[in-house]
Amino acid sequence: MMDMRQIRCFIEVADCLHFGRAAEQLGIAQSALSRHIQMLESALGVRLLARNKRSPIHLTEAGASFLAEARTAIAQMEKAEMTARQAARGECGRIEIGYVASATYSGLLPLVVSDYHRDHPEVSISLTEMETSRQLEALTENRIDVGFLRPRPEYPAGIVVRPLLREPVLIALRADHPLARGGRKIQPVRLADEAFIVPQSDDRVGFSEHTIDVGRRGGFVPHFAYHVRDFITVLNLVAIGLGVSVVPASLQSVRLPGVVYRPLAAVSLFTEIVAATRRGGNGPVARLFIDHLRRYGQLDWPTAAPLSRTDD
Repeated sequence: MMDMRQIRCFIEVADCLHFGRAAEQLGIAQSALSRHIQMLESALGVRLLARNKRSPIHLTEAGASFLAEARTAIAQMEKAEMTARQAARGECGRIEIGYVASATYSGLLPLVVSDYHRDHPEVSISLTEMETSRQLEALTENRIDVGFLRPRPEYPAGIVVRPLLREPVLIALRADHPLARGGRKIQPVRLADEAFIVPQSDDRVGFSEHTIDVGRRGGFVPHFAYHVRDFITVLNLVAIGLGVSVVPASLQSVRLPGVVYRPLAAVSLFTEIVAATRRGGNGPVARLFIDHLRRYGQLDWPTAAPLSRTDD
């Protein structure tokens, strides 16, 4: 049977049309080169090279036909070898990423993923927006490789997180709300009679917890008027005038008519975005992305200036 080494030897002889020069290029003895060519011709059952002491070596008709296909075969094999090595290093393949919408508003997700894509263009990237709880389920079930999510007091077994972004919380109000006038900071106590809109149904975590914290600072228990799925719905209800909401500062990038954002007075409350991954069982592509995340320390919003990667 012919092998790739024999084919490479034939291509070199065909290019040089000289056994001595071809052997030198290949770094083997001329006698060994001759044996490889003879074995290849024997496997094919045809003469590929016409050898005559009285005339230079030249390709037979069969040899010329075989040469074109041999070049293609070698190119395909080299591509296959390169692809296999890239896959083993995580430099090609596919990565599944989940994210909360505010990871996009803040600029965190676009920056981190675009940096990664620039360095590893052969990796196919899939992005799926999903709530934090769904991301944790998807990570546990191996349906996504990395999640950009809001932190939780505890995580499923085998899930590890890395803080990436820290940002203050603001109050979103309808533009004609009395507390929105003058662009002043809002004392938490002045929110005691407000109806609050929160972007999730679990009152123990996330922005429900931040809303409770604002109430604690103001000496009241917040009235949760609406539990909704996402921040866009929150802003729509705020714009209608159905309540106010505690939101991340990065949500200011969403310019919804009739909605304004105001900071809290004498209170420093912050929220985070973390990257969540599995402790083990990650494929090469996911491991490479996790290594990529290690370039980033915990960053502060706004992202335009301070959000940048740092080399290890």
